[in-house]
Amino acid sequence: MDPQWLVLAHLLLFVYWLGGDLGVFYSSRFVTNPALGTEARATAAHIMLAVDLAPRICMILILPVGLTLAAMTWGLDLSGLLLTLIWLGCLVWLVLAVSIYLREGSALAHLLARIDQAIRWFVIVVVGGVALWSLVADGPLAGQFWLAAKMLIFALLVICGLGIRAVLKPFGPAFGKLMREGSSPDVEADLGRSVARARPFVLAIWAGLVLAAGLGVFKPLLA
Repeated sequence: MDPQWLVLAHLLLFVYWLGGDLGVFYSSRFVTNPALGTEARATAAHIMLAVDLAPRICMILILPVGLTLAAMTWGLDLSGLLLTLIWLGCLVWLVLAVSIYLREGSALAHLLARIDQAIRWFVIVVVGGVALWSLVADGPLAGQFWLAAKMLIFALLVICGLGIRAVLKPFGPAFGKLMREGSSPDVEADLGRSVARARPFVLAIWAGLVLAAGLGVFKPLLA
């Protein structure tokens, strides 16, 4: 495969991850706007959930695409077998993430979400561990600061995603109550508070994506 196709895929995944995240954040303003009717807010919530699927997909696929690109163009020492296993694992993860979206609200979706969370922690430990090992010692990416730093940022972005999930836990029940019973000060407070608590994690994801992109662009200066 021509590495240029992987470069294009990597760029598109970055664009849709950041762009999708921006769309989700913007949509949330309509979901939490008490001046809108419940039907309009429900429509905004459906749009928000649909748009949120793009960053989830991009986060999962950018890892194997990036590692394959690094192996083909920057000499990352990954065997064909290991790279194949990484691709297979990420594709299974991708199917799981899409299934959660398609089964939203069901018992199966809750079960799959717990599995997804366990996968994310595994990725954080492995990717973040390899990155830190390479930055401070003689790890697999030693001497390639830009690549180790990008992997560490990726692990931190996954942590931010888990942080968003944690602070948004009251959001679902509050929104369900809004749909059943209409607006009330308590419901609006829970919705607004959840989104406000998620905002620092969202801003950190945007900053991290831009920083990772910068490392990828200027890597010759940092190698």
